[in-house]
Amino acid sequence: MLNLPNMITIARILLVPVFLAIFWSPGPNRVAMGMGVLALAGLTDILDGYLARKYDMITLLGKILDPVADKLMIIAAMTSLFMIDRLPLWLVVLVLVKDVILVTGSFFVVVKEKHAVSASVYGKAATIWVYTALFSGAFGINGSTVIAVIAAVVSVLALTNYINSFVRRRA
Repeated sequence: MLNLPNMITIARILLVPVFLAIFWSPGPNRVAMGMGVLALAGLTDILDGYLARKYDMITLLGKILDPVADKLMIIAAMTSLFMIDRLPLWLVVLVLVKDVILVTGSFFVVVKEKHAVSASVYGKAATIWVYTALFSGAFGINGSTVIAVIAAVVSVLALTNYINSFVRRRA
């Protein structure tokens, strides 16, 4: 069902090419402007989730599209920042592997069990820390390596939590 939260999520997916176009355009403020698009995407993620919960508009489509929108934007931002030496490769690879495992596992659950996997507290925390790592790396904030390590640890915890949940469902 296409409702307002789902339309906002689709708009967030459409922000990915906007981010990439701005980030890779010539100009002195391209990274900052690209990160502005990333911030907008993050805010729309909060908004669509809030609206879906508050007005009972949670749909299976939204449960599928929301994490896809998140993963697409995060992967676009991470790879772009890595390519300009503002984010370490190990973090990009770790988050990419985690996201591939999560998306593949979630797809399996949706197709086989007709049940979407909801974000856990660990998953939300991982997203917050990854966004923090993206912004600290983009703007060269002191301590960005420590933030990247925290993002990695929380991401591994989130993945472990999702795998444990999946195993418990299968048992």
